[in-house]
Amino acid sequence: MRILFLSAAVGLVAGVISFFLSTAFLCFVLLIVGAVSHTHPDMTLTFKAAVPVAILAAISGFAITLVRGIRASTVQYK
Repeated sequence: MRILFLSAAVGLVAGVISFFLSTAFLCFVLLIVGAVSHTHPDMTLTFKAAVPVAILAAISGFAITLVRGIRASTVQYK
C-alpha cells in the first residue's frame, strides 16, 4: 500500500511540474513567434497543449515509480 501511495504522489507532482514548465515554455515560444510575425497569438493554446503533456507525465511518473517499488520489494524478499 505504501508503494501505491508513493507512486500516486510522485505521479501528481510530476504532472503538476510538467504542466507549469510546458506552459511557461509555450508562452515564451508564442511570445517570440508573435514578436517575429507582429501578431498577438492566442495564449490559451498553452493550456490546451500543456494538459496532455501533464497527463502523460503523471501517468508515466506513476507507472515508473510503481514498477521500481514493486521490483525493489521483490528483490528484498529473495
